[in-house]
Amino acid sequence: MTTATKSGPAIAAMRGDSTAMRFAVGAFWALVGAVVSRGLTLVSSVVAGRLLGTTGFGEIGMIQSTQGLFGIVAGAGLGLAATKFVAESRSVDPAKAARCVTLAGRIALVSGTLMAAVLLALSGMIAASVLNAPQLTRELQVAAGLVLFGTINGVQTGALVGFGAFRTLAVLNGIRGACLCVALTAGIEVGGVLGGVIGLVLAEASAVLANHVALRRFLPGTALWRDRAATRSELLTLCRFGGLSLLGSICTMSAMWFANVMLVAQPDGYASLGVFSAAERWRQLLLFLPASFSPVILTMLSNLHGTNDPGAYRRLFGLNLAVSIAVVVIPSIGVMLCAPSAMALFGDEYRQGGTTLVILSASSIAVVLNNLLGQILVSRGAIAGRFALDVLLAGILALASWQLIPVYREEGMALGSLIAFAATSAVLIATTAYLMRKHGSPR
Repeated sequence: MTTATKSGPAIAAMRGDSTAMRFAVGAFWALVGAVVSRGLTLVSSVVAGRLLGTTGFGEIGMIQSTQGLFGIVAGAGLGLAATKFVAESRSVDPAKAARCVTLAGRIALVSGTLMAAVLLALSGMIAASVLNAPQLTRELQVAAGLVLFGTINGVQTGALVGFGAFRTLAVLNGIRGACLCVALTAGIEVGGVLGGVIGLVLAEASAVLANHVALRRFLPGTALWRDRAATRSELLTLCRFGGLSLLGSICTMSAMWFANVMLVAQPDGYASLGVFSAAERWRQLLLFLPASFSPVILTMLSNLHGTNDPGAYRRLFGLNLAVSIAVVVIPSIGVMLCAPSAMALFGDEYRQGGTTLVILSASSIAVVLNNLLGQILVSRGAIAGRFALDVLLAGILALASWQLIPVYREEGMALGSLIAFAATSAVLIATTAYLMRKHGSPR
């Protein structure tokens, strides 16, 4: 009895050290990949912004936003579902994890092809009637390739995250970032906006091929489909989880797309969107550290939920909260202090967007809290709660954009984002406090 009593704290400490070590190793490799990928993405964006000017850069931003909406419909929830279920089952049922990957991949191929065909068929109508830019029809048609390859890439990446293959992902992110930088720059040099979109498609296709080669190492070669009842149950669970995640993503992406449409409808709107897109690139740079940690945390939280280890679950959540806030606050202040100069890196015509960058930098903390606290719900399987909060976020963002953009243009769009993420984060803080107080166990 004495020995057991003495060994209890030691075992708990070892588990705590193991959790921190797994987080540190995973976060390191995720960070390496993110630094390379985001750095190359920022470089390619700066080059694209200089080559195209505010109007051309705004047109590419609008095309990516439109393609993103179709990509969300094609299966944004599948990548998250792959991460959740692979991480949860890989330690206790590897065959189930492999079946989830295969099922999600097949669904992504079908849905991605379908939505790419829809965008291809509707591109002329969307360009002329919605975007007020009929000259972008060909660009939208080419962007259908982004829908297909982006959907498949999302599932592949989600599965690799679920397996905890962060070192492999670091290499893959570097390959994708290099392909993006070369293909986008070369495409714009040769064919302007259309060439840039072709470059984006080629970069995404190369990422799908590299992911496919890497993922084969983690899937067993034995038959996985002998238990048909289990397969049907997993398919239903995957579809329910992915469906609710998909609906939430559709809501938020639709609200963001609505804000873009509102902005380009203003006089000289594409130039304003170009300025906002440049400021958004800086916000994404501020968020790249928490975004790098995010897949590591979701994988570990889901795995701890599957193995029912509430103590490690709490420690990991607290560690991630402290680290994420720390790595965002100070850089955000630095960017706000030199916002005009930061925007001028894209060209002198972008310098006027300094105020927009200040607002987006301030919103980065709310974005981090929204993503971090939302992982608690996702890892526990409370996807319905996450969906409800996505609806709230989308509603506030759309309403704020409708009221603010006609008056403040790109600054109003940034204010709408700040208000929406701040409100949703406040609700998530209250929800997470209730869950952690009321339910000590991850289950």
